[in-house]
This record gives sequence, structure tokens and C-alpha cells, in this order.
Amino acid sequence: MATGHRTGPRCPLTCATSRRSLPLRGPGAAENGRVLILLPPSETKTRPAAGDAAALDVDGLGLPQLAESRRTMLRAARRTAAGKDAAARLGVPASSPELIERMARIESEPTAGALAVYSGVLYDQLSPAHSPAADRRVLVQSALFGLVDAGSDRIPAYRLSAGSTLSRLGKAGSWWSPRLKPVAAQLRREQAAEGAGVVVDCRSGSYRSMMAMRSGEGVQVLEVSPVQERGGVRTVISHEAKRYRGLVTRALLEAERTPISADEVVDVVRTAFGSGLRVELDADRLVVVDRVA
Repeated sequence: MATGHRTGPRCPLTCATSRRSLPLRGPGAAENGRVLILLPPSETKTRPAAGDAAALDVDGLGLPQLAESRRTMLRAARRTAAGKDAAARLGVPASSPELIERMARIESEPTAGALAVYSGVLYDQLSPAHSPAADRRVLVQSALFGLVDAGSDRIPAYRLSAGSTLSRLGKAGSWWSPRLKPVAAQLRREQAAEGAGVVVDCRSGSYRSMMAMRSGEGVQVLEVSPVQERGGVRTVISHEAKRYRGLVTRALLEAERTPISADEVVDVVRTAFGSGLRVELDADRLVVVDRVA
């Protein structure tokens, strides 16, 4: 899909999910932890306005241990964009040839904060004007950068997915996987050390494969799993899953204080959803239940 202008936030699925600050823990509760939220990228992105927008600063991105891998991927993206089969490799539709040209000069493209660049169903639930609070860390899985810190990183509107095939590197997702494995272990250790034993995983399958995050070592990884319930029968929501995951993310970002356990995550999301959607904890799954008549 082509990058384009971002529309305003979509209306929530129910009025019970209206935007508001949500108290979670009372005075005296531990304040030294922070929740980690993992998001997928979006195929559609909003290109930052040119003019005063700065170009990409690879050394200024978070998780600096990925800097060399990012440079390697950027070089491969430029080579791929210069090839005759660039559209097929990058997944660029015939109607948007300008995306190939942008990828050929990606490092000089204008940048903006991640929440202003990523768009689409999940990101429509979030406000690009608000950075996550210090006690909430949001990392976006990226085929170009490995991981993007939504609280600090400035990125261009790129065209690359986990399934893209790059010159000399092969599939982007497969290439990143071994390079992100130690990062996942580091993130899990950091969560445990900070007293925050929970990670909320809103990623889709292909991006989970890029960087596997499983429960263990004092940290519980909750996979957000939306389901629809009709007449007592539940079916997995696939096409609209991103919207529900966006609503969960918004609830966690707008809570007055950060949840640092699975039970607290359930409490804050239930409070945000009110009676509109049900939230259940099923082992390592945060199940969002949308009941329909």
C-alpha cells in the first residue's frame, strides 16, 4: 500500500472506550517498574513533511547495539530499490512507483516520531501527538530498523515488510531473527530488573517470528488475542485484530499509572473498556472478547 495522509483516530468500538486517564495503583504502590508494549509496524505510513524535518540519524536511534545491522539493512534496501525487480521485492503496487524512489534515497527522506509515521487500523486508535510516559515503553517491530522506540525515535516513511526479499540478505524477517534474539533476552532481563514482570505483545505472527518473546525468568509475556463471541461460541478475530490491539495499547498508555503485572494489565484494560468489551487472562493470553448479538 502506498504511504499517504493519516486520518484522525477512528471512533472506538464502543463509547465505553472513550479517552480518559485511568487510575490504577493507589498511593504507596511501587513506582520503579514500567510496562513494555510490543507493536507491529503498519504497511501504510504517513510521509513526514519535507522542509525542516531532519534526515535519518541511525546513531541517534534507540537500542544502539542494532546500529550496524540497521546500516546493513539500509544498504540492502537501497540496492534492492535500484534493481529491476524492486517493486516485487519490496511489495510496491504498480500505482505507487514513488515508493521505490523513496527507498532508493531512504536515508535522506524526512523523519518524524514513530507514532506520527505509522498509520492504519491499530495506529488510528493512538494519538501521534503524545509520546509514551517514561514508565511505559513502546517498541515497534520493524523490517528496516529491527526495533523502533516509539517514545524517542524519528524515522522516515519506508516501504519494507518482514516478507520483503532484499538484495544479498534474503527475507527481511529471517535476516533479523538471529540479530534480535539477544535483544529479546536483554529486554526480558531489563523488565525483571525494573520490577515490571509483564510484556504486552500486540504483534502479528510474522513479526513475532522476527523476535520471539516468551514468558520466563520472572517476566510474563501476554499475547493480545481478540475473539468474537456469538451465542456462546467464540471465533478468532483476524482482519480487525489490529483495531482491538490498538485499543488495548491506548488503554495502557492512558492509564494514570503503569501496570507491572498481568493482573494489573487486565484491571486497567477492563476499566478502560467498561461494559463494552470483556477482558480475560488465559495463561499467557490477554483475551479481548467482543460479544455480538
